[in-house]
Amino acid sequence: MDIDQTEDFIELMTSFQGRLYAFILSLTGDPNGANDILQETNIILWKKSGEFEMGSNFKAWSFRIANFQVMAQRQRKMRDRLVFDDEMIEEIISESTEADELYNIKKGKIDSCMSQLPDRQRDLIKMRYTIGKSVNQIAEDLKSTANSIAQALFRARNNLTQCVKTLKGQSYE
Repeated sequence: MDIDQTEDFIELMTSFQGRLYAFILSLTGDPNGANDILQETNIILWKKSGEFEMGSNFKAWSFRIANFQVMAQRQRKMRDRLVFDDEMIEEIISESTEADELYNIKKGKIDSCMSQLPDRQRDLIKMRYTIGKSVNQIAEDLKSTANSIAQALFRARNNLTQCVKTLKGQSYE
């Protein structure tokens, strides 16, 4: 793997950490165990990064590896009181996959609506919710008042809400 592919792989792997953790947590029900399994999964993803073909379905590949890690952990913990049977695990995987697909649809709608916002509103939304700046910090950065920023954010959120409502029933992936 060359430097560009390595950087692309790292970026891809990083962008899926939250979703991988949620998937593993849905299978284990144990936040601490899920963290451990996520770390084991990351090690395997990294070791097998040369086998991954950029442009193919990273989600499916990484979730499959995570599922194998969960099963391996289950084997190690067979003596514990609470162990899901294979049928229950399959049901959880199915529901988790559906939840992930729903996430993709919702994210597609939000992305579509974000692109339709005026630049100022889009920038305010990103500063507040992506970067996590407070209203006061944004006001200071933009040399404005907190009240005017709060009002502008209210209008931006309202525009997003109205846009998403108009997209109800449409699917995006």
